Amino acid sequence: MNTQTKITYRMLERISYIHRKIKSGCYPNTKQLAFDLESGIATISRDLDYMRDRMYAPIEYDYAQKGYYYTEPFEPTLQNYLSENDLRVLLSAKVLLSHYKNTPVYEDACSVLDLLSSAMNGKNAELLNRITVAPTVETTVNQDIWNEIQDALNKNHILQFDYTDRWGKQTEQRKLRPYQLVLDDGVCYLFGFDELRNAERIFSLVRMRNVVVTDEDFELPDDFEFSNRLVDGNFGAVFKQKSEHYKIEFYREAQMVVKERKWAENQIIKDEENKTIIEFDSTQFLKIKAWVLSNGCNAKPLEPEWLVKEWKKHAVEMAKMVL
Repeated sequence: MNTQTKITYRMLERISYIHRKIKSGCYPNTKQLAFDLESGIATISRDLDYMRDRMYAPIEYDYAQKGYYYTEPFEPTLQNYLSENDLRVLLSAKVLLSHYKNTPVYEDACSVLDLLSSAMNGKNAELLNRITVAPTVETTVNQDIWNEIQDALNKNHILQFDYTDRWGKQTEQRKLRPYQLVLDDGVCYLFGFDELRNAERIFSLVRMRNVVVTDEDFELPDDFEFSNRLVDGNFGAVFKQKSEHYKIEFYREAQMVVKERKWAENQIIKDEENKTIIEFDSTQFLKIKAWVLSNGCNAKPLEPEWLVKEWKKHAVEMAKMVL
């Protein structure tokens, strides 16, 4: 056999899961593994053969326990199947995943990446320690809610749940045709078609309760991709249907920061005396409002009118707190 044959990512996921189950000592068999991984028994058998023949895994079958076990401690190594650059990129991705360490996706993704760790030589492992992610505010996603959502996504079934608004004052029952899970700066959202509002909406998972997968199915539209709704802005997940034109002035230290990044595809930035003006279109009103307010006296909105009014209202309220 050619030991240099590369394995696919899907196969890597299966091997990672099989390894964890065997290592745990629970004696998994091909039937159970196939069920867990939504694969055929023949596929799992080929994976086991691959682990034995090409990864030298000491796998044996225990007829009394009716499952597989390791005859000696074993950690798979993949240095023959992935390039050094592949390893650096994939293992560095684990650092970036720390943004989502309290979400169910983190544990699953890290288990795959951990499978690669033994393939790192000392130099690459040391390099990985030189990459980190600054701490951010974390949210924790309920595993049961996550599982219900994934079940609905797999079946294209309508979800029913209670949802509390961002002010925590009103809770409504919603029915949603779920399109996609969206991860945004450590927060998980669910994007889909809200039957109560008769429009596409996005919901924060931490504000969802009593989530139930109904028996009602729906047809997933051809254009369900969330990112297609945000072609004119780079401000995160929350959006509304209509795009608006924004014009904002920045002063002092905020001038350099605003020129260093791409906020929208059609942004126009120009410098005038003692200020920098940015103009762009976007649907992401909430993040833009928060962006302006976070710059304090270094930002002043000029358009749209609602943002100017909100900014003035907040400025007045803050002034009252000072006086």
